[in-house]
Amino acid sequence: MNTITRTRLISTTALALLGAGLPAKTAFAQTADAPIVLAPIVVTGTKRPQDDAKLPVATTILDQSNVPPATLDPITEIARQSPGTNFLDFGRFGESYMTMRGLSTLGTAMNSLDSVIGISVDGVPTTLSGIGAPILDMERVEVLKGPQGTTFGRNAFAGAINIVSKPADGTRETILSSELGSDGHAFLEGTTGGWLLENVLAGRGTLRFQNYDGDVPNPITGQKEGGAQLGAGKASVRYTPDDTLTIDLSGGFSKETRHNSAFVWLESPNFPESGADVRPDNRQQVANGSLKVAKEFEPFTLTSTTSYQDVKIHNKGDFTDAFIFSRITGLPPAYFNDHNAEKVDLNDRERVFNQEVRLNSNEGSTIQWVAGASYFRSDYTSYRIQNAGIYAPTMNGTFDNRIESQTVAAFADASAPLGQGFNLSGGLRVAHDRQKLDALYVSNGFPGTLPAFQQDNTFSDTYVTGRMALSYEWNDRAMSYVSLARGYSSGGFEKTTSYAGYGLVTEAFLPATSWTYEIGTKAEINDRLRVSGAIFYNDVKDGQVVGFDTNTSLPFMTNQNFESYGIEANVDATLAEGLELTVGGALIGSRLVDVSATSLGLGALPGNEVPQVPGFSANVGLSYRFLADAVGLPGEITLSGTYQYVGTRYADIQNAAKMDDYHILNAEIGWEKDNFRVYAFGRNLLDERPLSYAFTYPALMPGGASGTTAYFGRGRVVGIGTSVRW
Repeated sequence: MNTITRTRLISTTALALLGAGLPAKTAFAQTADAPIVLAPIVVTGTKRPQDDAKLPVATTILDQSNVPPATLDPITEIARQSPGTNFLDFGRFGESYMTMRGLSTLGTAMNSLDSVIGISVDGVPTTLSGIGAPILDMERVEVLKGPQGTTFGRNAFAGAINIVSKPADGTRETILSSELGSDGHAFLEGTTGGWLLENVLAGRGTLRFQNYDGDVPNPITGQKEGGAQLGAGKASVRYTPDDTLTIDLSGGFSKETRHNSAFVWLESPNFPESGADVRPDNRQQVANGSLKVAKEFEPFTLTSTTSYQDVKIHNKGDFTDAFIFSRITGLPPAYFNDHNAEKVDLNDRERVFNQEVRLNSNEGSTIQWVAGASYFRSDYTSYRIQNAGIYAPTMNGTFDNRIESQTVAAFADASAPLGQGFNLSGGLRVAHDRQKLDALYVSNGFPGTLPAFQQDNTFSDTYVTGRMALSYEWNDRAMSYVSLARGYSSGGFEKTTSYAGYGLVTEAFLPATSWTYEIGTKAEINDRLRVSGAIFYNDVKDGQVVGFDTNTSLPFMTNQNFESYGIEANVDATLAEGLELTVGGALIGSRLVDVSATSLGLGALPGNEVPQVPGFSANVGLSYRFLADAVGLPGEITLSGTYQYVGTRYADIQNAAKMDDYHILNAEIGWEKDNFRVYAFGRNLLDERPLSYAFTYPALMPGGASGTTAYFGRGRVVGIGTSVRW
């Protein structure tokens, strides 16, 4: 049975047995006496409110029903429900990243800014250090496909994700939610909001606590791995002294500890089973604050957004999992159980400041526009004590590194009607990047390394990104568009200075650039069906590559050209009163082109697929709400679920390690009356272990054999939950 046939079979079975689906509660509006109609969706990620139905950009809009607060992996949930998007969870904070439409960091991220997708919360950008932090009090998520550098800024190379929080708008409500489930799953969250001073000062706050004991056995330590503990809070106030001035002040804090397994032997008959001789310790602490001031004048609105984020990361663990290294060396597992050897202890910190000032046209203007300027600064420090021994010669010693990054930019974007149903839109951003590296290496005595090595270097670049689109409105419910966009992913320095121990200076890697061509259509049919689709082609120059040569146990860095192309589609529909359907999917092809001598020497060939790009991904779903009197109860019964599919993909540019496809099936049944809700849930019901990364070691000794090590997600969780509001 081929992949697509298998996917269709499981999808159909899921729908038939579970009514599995993706709730689309915000996509439709109805009253008891009115016909069901599609509610408009307004997108704000473009720095100006725009009707999604008329926006010449492929989008996926998600709400809290799609990304439930109790999930420990919100970015993973967003990616799986956004066709053509993939999230790579390396298990350690600060290492994970995303891909979109075949555009990807080709291996692992060079530094905290090496991302192809711009991520922001309420318009405030974050970096890879902050990715995976809890999302509190979310209203919606806007996923914008294609280069978004004009308004999002640096590294929105493949697209952008804008997370929008519920505002402190005076709405009076208090919500208390909780869950209990298998493997120690526990969740408790409280949210409250309302007027502090009627019609002048409003406030809103959220507190969350979570626990998960883990589900990966470790017979060496006798402990479970994969667990998580989280505490987080967020507060915001809004001051509106008159109709023309709005001041929003918000702040948040989160502290999370995880024990994620790494380097686990994939072919083990007991997979997943960890062979680490110490329990992994992964910690992330995030503190952030922002101030947004918006003042309306007669011809325009002036907005200033100031933000600061402080992220602290600690990752400690065993580099030599006993089972995989026993496999590749032929030595007994006990040989690798030394608490003082083959360890990594990483301590990173990043402080990010961002200031943006912009002018927006008034909503009633014929020509809609936004223009502004921004300043971004990242101060990243990394202190790493590494003792990997002969199994990774470049990972021995103490690395004390600092990377300072600054970007100054000016941007403008506008759209104007041309008449006869045609509209023209476009924008430009002019920016200047500067990055400075200061690094000190001190040896731990590993043979061949220098006692110490110090280096400093700088990189700077001035560049222009932009986008232009021509759209045609067939009628007031259907439009098509063509667009051309220029993407840019900043250059800079690789954060680990891997070869410092051998006296080699870390050179700056080149920025990546792209041209993206796209044709798309959006339509609403019969007030109950919303469809959208797009065809795209990406031509990328100097894609940034970091990889690991398993034949030499040495890392490598280079730049490589590649291209990707594909088609994606979304459908949202109301099939009947209370019955809602969502379907999304993407087919993507990718390949390396103009393969460099460095890439060829490492085994990459022309035509190899781009790493971490599934050829096919999809989400299918159904949710149903009906009166409970059919079963003799008051209130309403709710049924919902999700089915998500991610196809096979390679982990490296050599296409040496191919990762299996996987299927995620979730379901929920609940009962609601007035302001009370109780429900039972099952997440990842098929108990799949989705792979994020894998690579294959060759035999390192005559008695050994090749073996594959992998990073993977958690298994099945089932439980019950309640929610009450007043």
